[in-house]
Amino acid sequence: MESLSSLELRKRLLRKELRQNLARVGPEERSRKSRIVLERLFSHPKFAVARTLLSYIAKDSEVETAPIFETARKEGKKVYAPRLNTDKKEFVIIEVKGAEKLIANQYGILEPPLDPKSIGNPEDLDLVIVPGLGFDKEGGRLGRGEGYFDQFLKKAAKAYKIGLAFDCQMIERVPRGPHDMVLNEVLVG
Repeated sequence: MESLSSLELRKRLLRKELRQNLARVGPEERSRKSRIVLERLFSHPKFAVARTLLSYIAKDSEVETAPIFETARKEGKKVYAPRLNTDKKEFVIIEVKGAEKLIANQYGILEPPLDPKSIGNPEDLDLVIVPGLGFDKEGGRLGRGEGYFDQFLKKAAKAYKIGLAFDCQMIERVPRGPHDMVLNEVLVG
């Protein structure tokens, strides 16, 4: 097993390369490829049977996720989004009903306002839609390096976990440490 510093260095270099790859995806290509990924998600058997799901809210370079919230609500599903608690280095999940005004957090990620009545339980989720900078065919995922989603995925143990990616985010093998969680599947466009 490689040393932690060697692993972190490999991840750091890979993140830089993957950010450059994503920066080359123009808005029209991003929109077109997002539609392909979302069609795969919406026709997926796990999406069809999920009653509760969590999705990230996409940043500029990520697969678009707004249609996930709209489609899930239309189908009568409860849909949640993460809200960071940087003091505890974790996030809570907030039900998104559609009328909320999203607020940018310190990382520029949009999130729902904190409403104690809308906080969900990770153990109740059927499906989790996971962001990442890079993925591999085995479900390996390279996030942004803060560990929020890896910590959360441990709490959402029974949920089926799907990553959404553009083809430029797929790599041979994501370097993994003992705390890195593996997804069930990655949908690529």
